[in-house]
Amino acid sequence: MAGTIPASIRRTTPAKWLIVPRLIAALPLTVFGAFHLTGMTPLMQILERASIPLPGVNYYVAPLVMVAAGLSLGFGYYARVGAVLGAVAMIVAAYSKLVITEWPGSMEPPLALPIVVFAACAVVLVLGAGAWSADHRSRL
Repeated sequence: MAGTIPASIRRTTPAKWLIVPRLIAALPLTVFGAFHLTGMTPLMQILERASIPLPGVNYYVAPLVMVAAGLSLGFGYYARVGAVLGAVAMIVAAYSKLVITEWPGSMEPPLALPIVVFAACAVVLVLGAGAWSADHRSRL
């Protein structure tokens, strides 16, 4: 039974167009995750102003989750897992955007960004990573 779980997670359609939602989700997740990791964005202020629980832990965990999700989606390697991680990160990002009245830092991302990334993650979660992915190549 344990051997069938990863196989079902990696199952995908041979559709080539799925590279589009994968990249739409992967690029912002990886870039913003890297910005958070390097301190280029005021992540701690965002977490505190949005009253996200455990800001000291999430300060380190959230960027790692975002980068892992972005890389997973970009390469299409266990893309459904990356899609779930990315979707959760985007729910938190959208919530933060909605509740923070004065955004910290010089760059304020639009609310549309986490919504679009969430939708792209949802497509990958439902349909899989598609033809141009490590998930697809694993079944060949």
